[in-house]
Order: sequence, then structure tokens, then C-alpha cells
Amino acid sequence: MRWRLTLTYVGLLAVLLVGFGFYQYVSLRQSLITSRVTSLQDDMTTARTLLARAGATNARGRALCATDAGVALVGRAVATTVVATSGHSVAVIVYDRSLRVAAQAPASNALPRLDPAALQRALNGSRSSPEVVSGASGQDQLVVGFPVHTGVNGGAVCGVAQLSTSTAPLDRVLGDELRLLAAGSAAALLIALLAGVLLTGRALRPLRRLTTTSQQLAAGDLRARSGVESRHDEIGVLARSFDDMAARIEESFAAQQASEERTRRFIADASHELRTPITALKGYIDVIRRGAASEPRALDAALEAMAREADRMRILVLDLLTLARLDARQTSTPDVTDLSAAVAEHLDDGVPGMPARVDRELPPGVLARVDRNALATIIRNLLVNACKYAPGAPQTWRTGTAGGRAFVEVRDQGPGIAAADLPLVFERFYRGEKTRAREEGGSGLGLSIVQGLAQANGGGAAIDSVEGHGAAVTVWFPAALHTAEPPPPPPPPPVRG
Repeated sequence: MRWRLTLTYVGLLAVLLVGFGFYQYVSLRQSLITSRVTSLQDDMTTARTLLARAGATNARGRALCATDAGVALVGRAVATTVVATSGHSVAVIVYDRSLRVAAQAPASNALPRLDPAALQRALNGSRSSPEVVSGASGQDQLVVGFPVHTGVNGGAVCGVAQLSTSTAPLDRVLGDELRLLAAGSAAALLIALLAGVLLTGRALRPLRRLTTTSQQLAAGDLRARSGVESRHDEIGVLARSFDDMAARIEESFAAQQASEERTRRFIADASHELRTPITALKGYIDVIRRGAASEPRALDAALEAMAREADRMRILVLDLLTLARLDARQTSTPDVTDLSAAVAEHLDDGVPGMPARVDRELPPGVLARVDRNALATIIRNLLVNACKYAPGAPQTWRTGTAGGRAFVEVRDQGPGIAAADLPLVFERFYRGEKTRAREEGGSGLGLSIVQGLAQANGGGAAIDSVEGHGAAVTVWFPAALHTAEPPPPPPPPPVRG
């Protein structure tokens, strides 16, 4: 690209120089021809003045021009005088009014001739246009026709004087000019080539930096950046876009690695959680095979334990399926739901381990846009968690709206959560008291499911706790504007008979 840009620039400059040189050559040539024609005009004027002093003017001139012999005499006088005046660098042919040659100097058949149209113009009293005509010797001649008047200051035209001179001096000047133009243009192009290579190299340096950075990214160095985004031109815009793309790629790879790590940890934790009830079930089956079936009490105890383990495994599988649906970002169908009514319904149904005191602050008409099944799962998980981790502790359930959001809050007066555990309670399979939680059937997925379902419905979840002073979990959703039904129309007035 560096050489392509440089050569394109130099080629464009060469075209401009050729065009400028051609214009300058044509202008100089025209200027030289005009100057030489003026010189011929001066020679003709000088010859006329000399003839006037010799007395070949006015009445005598008109008399001479009346006969062919007189025209020939005047022609020879004009030709001889012009040649003498110009220093024999000008050849002259004098034509009479019938455009026949009346005289010429020097006497040669190699002199160029004007075409009849140009001679006729001069015969009408105007100087003909200058023409460059090839002579018999191959040398170009500049030829101009001048009218021959009978007087110094004008008068009748008795003939045409054709003056011709060699263009060799003009060609030498033009040749020197062409050589100067060629040398100057070559020097300018050489300088432009060197400067173009340096300037394009400097201009393309950021692109080389971008190329190096892209190679580093391809090699796995996701932290590589171009470092040229401070420029304010198109390359700076490209560099900023490139660095932004590299940053997004790094973030995507980091997110992918984090997701893979979470998946591995999730699989490991799920395998560990499932292994416990499966191992227990296998143990009880072995106990039954060894003869516990013959003892009713032992058999009942084994079957009851197997039922608990199976129920724990069922709940864990359901929780895992819920998390899988959340990870797959399956769409939900939010409905306008009364949070107070939903909470009251689940509190009325209850769960094992419900405390004796459950306070309710559930004002009517707290409407939210949330999927009903997701809301049921959230309320049940909150209730189970509160009963499991704060057994027997009083609970307070509250709903309301604030800042365009509708919320559900459950607060217990249990042991609370340690400060070290508080930032981690929404992580999957995390339990602050793992031994007690496993014994009671907890999997550490309840609050993760609550937060995931809330976020899937455009809301969120938060927890606030001080160890020894209970905990409060708040879940919020987008509030739904309540549109009251229009009042019924007033009854019609009674008809009086």
C-alpha cells in the first residue's frame, strides 16, 4: 500500500506537470510567434518609411501601382528594402493585385507561399494570420502577408508583401524550454517520490501497528491494543473501533471462560448433591436385601428414609431444571398479577415448619407484571428458606410499590447471615451452614432461583441481614398501572305518567 499510494501520488503529479508543461510550451510558442510577427511588422514599416523618403509615395506611388511595370518596380523596391532592413534574415515575395508574383528577394524557388485566402485578406488591407509553413529545405518558415500601400500613412493597396523567416531561433528557444521543463519535472518527481515514501510510511505506521496488534490477538494475547486511538483522523477512528472490538472480544472470551467455569462447577456440585441421596438409596436397598424386609420396623424405617432421599432428589432435579431454563433464557409471559393476593394464598397453604407468628402487611391492589408460575416459585422458595434457616422465628411479609416497581419482602427474626456469607447467598449451591442445610434437605439453589426468575421478569432480588438480628429478602418486579373500571352509568330518570 505504501508504494501504491506513493506511485499514485507521483503519477498524478506527473500528469499535472505534463499538462502544465504543455500549457507553458504552447503559451511560449505563441508569445514567440507574436513577437516575431511584430518584428516583421516593424521591418515592413521601416521599409515603407525608407521608400517614402525615396519619393515612391502618394501620387507617384499611385501612378506606379497603375501599371504592371510600376507594381513590379514597387515590389522590387519593397523586397530589397525589407531584406536589407532585416539583415537578410527575411525573405520577401511581392504579389500584384492579381496575386501574381511581382518581385521576390532573394531570388529562389524554395521560398514558402501563403495560400490564396491569406493573400486575399492582405489584399483587402489587413495583415494575414501568421502561418508556419514547411520550406523546400525542410526547415519550417514563419510566413505573414502585409498589404502594400501607395502612401506612408495608408492609401490604395497595390499588392501584397509576403514576409517569411526561419523558425529555427524559435525552435531553439522552445527546445531549451522543453529541456528545462523536463529536468525540472524529473527533479520534482524524484523529490515527490522520496517525500511520498517518507510521508506515506509515517502515515501508515498506525496501520502497521494495527496489523501487529491483530496478529497478537490472533496468537491469543487478548490484552493487546493498538495504542493509536488518540489520533483525530480516520485512522484514529479505525483504531478506536479496533480497540473497542478487541475489548469486546476479550470480554466475550472472559464471559465464556466464566460461563464454562460456572458450568463445570455447577455440574460438579450437582453431581455431588445427587450422589448423596443416590448413595443413601443404594445403602438402604442393600440393608433390605440383607434381611431388613423380615423386620417390619426396620423395613418401615428404611422405606421412610428412601422416600426422604427420593423427595430430596426430586426437588433437586426440579431446581436444576428451573436453572437450566433460566440459563437457556426461555421467554416468559408476564401477566398483571396482584402480589398481595398471591402471597396471601401461599401463606394460607403453608409449608412444613411454618412459625406460629406470621405478620402480613398486604395492601390490596399491588399489581405487578410477572409470570404467575415464576411468582409462585419465588414465593414458595422464600417461604421455605425462611422456615428452614430461621425455624420458629416470627416472619413479616409485606408488599407495596415504590419508584415504578412492585415488591415482595419477607423479614424474619432468626439468626441472620454472617457478613462473610452475605455477598454469596445468591450463588448456586452456596450454603453458609452446609451440614445443617444438607441434613434438612437444602441444596443451596433456592435464592439463586429466586434471583434468576426475578431478573427474567424484568426485576431483581436483594438481601439485607445483620448476624443475630434476622434477615430480609426483597424481590421486585415492574409495576402495572391499575386502570379502574369506569363507574356504571346513572340510572335513567323515572318516567312520570
